[in-house]
Amino acid sequence: MKRILKTFIIVLMATGVAHAHGGADHKKKKETKKIEQPTTEQAEAHDHSAHEHGEAQKPQPVLGQASFDDFPSLHPMVVHFPIALLLLAAISALFGLFVFKEPLSWVTIFLAAGGLLGAYIAGNYVHPHTSGLSDNAEWLLTEHERFADYTFWSAIAALLLKLVSHFFLKRKFWSEALVALVLIGSAYSVSQAGHFGAQLTHLEGVGPQGNFLETGAHDDNHQH
Repeated sequence: MKRILKTFIIVLMATGVAHAHGGADHKKKKETKKIEQPTTEQAEAHDHSAHEHGEAQKPQPVLGQASFDDFPSLHPMVVHFPIALLLLAAISALFGLFVFKEPLSWVTIFLAAGGLLGAYIAGNYVHPHTSGLSDNAEWLLTEHERFADYTFWSAIAALLLKLVSHFFLKRKFWSEALVALVLIGSAYSVSQAGHFGAQLTHLEGVGPQGNFLETGAHDDNHQH
């Protein structure tokens, strides 16, 4: 009898719980709002306002891996090559003064040549045009380009000196030390250019999603 009574109470409680949850609809219906599409005049006015403020047209979201054409500029990709290669060239030249002199001499030549090529491409072929910058951003851009120029010319000097030292002076210590010194200067210049470039991007917002960039072909010449 107790077992039957216990079973009856459990069934009764389960029925009450089911009734409590089944009597109300817990799913809230989402309120739908009618979104009015902008008129042609409104869209043109928005584009004109964005152009006056130096804002590029926002790129459409890309599903999966983006292609090169999806980026407003290839400068951030290319510029990492001279940064890395010239820093490594300076380190290679320093170590080459004391150990593995001939193997590291060849390594320094290739690193310096790669860094020079990367600096040239970054500064002349994938350097985007800008517009609508603030005064501080303009100053940062000027400093960025100034140190980029220092990087390019010092890399040329370092590579020429290294070729002369390697092939004609047979890696004399004083000539190799001079090469290392110039490469250190080039590494400093490219790091400063990178610092100002990072400040432009992350603090001034120049570049991400095409902000303040004049979008166009990726092979624009180096201009403001």
